[in-house]
Amino acid sequence: MSFETDIPHPVNFNPLKHHLGYIRNFTSSTGSISELRLKKEIIPLLKHIGNSVADIYTGEMSIPDIVNNLDRIILREKISTRKSFAQWMEETRSGYRKITLSDESGWVIKYLSDNKKYLHIFPGRNVEHTTRSRGNSLKTAILYAILFDKGNIILSDLNAVRKMLSLSPLASTDSAGSVINCIRLIQD
Repeated sequence: MSFETDIPHPVNFNPLKHHLGYIRNFTSSTGSISELRLKKEIIPLLKHIGNSVADIYTGEMSIPDIVNNLDRIILREKISTRKSFAQWMEETRSGYRKITLSDESGWVIKYLSDNKKYLHIFPGRNVEHTTRSRGNSLKTAILYAILFDKGNIILSDLNAVRKMLSLSPLASTDSAGSVINCIRLIQD
């Protein structure tokens, strides 16, 4: 199984960090994975999520739907080249623009200096169809959902997952509220 996504250039979008539907599909399609593959493929992908907060799109649009919405904006604004996009972004002076897609979800786009994937898009915060998680909670939840079935969330299992991710252990399930909420969100 390949974990690559077919997101066309120039769009830079990390669905494992920002798209609940993708995350759910990812966790359900990686069942019974070998420990070697877990260490070589899954954990490096999860580490790419980072440690900061992650806004996660929870709506019904697929990744191609999001890209199609973005394509319409690119055509409407006449920003189909790297140069025209960079100039459009410079007009804001903030370094980013807020956009609304067809399902009323709010997104943020930024210019990246990457030659091929210079249009970075991610869900906005505190907007329709979006929830927020800490990066480490999201990584823990994804790996937990891959390794363990639904049911009671056990502290020793959580800490085993966190150890695999080189994260510090949790003191109790009471202190793991954000991780548990994220696990439940993924498993629903």
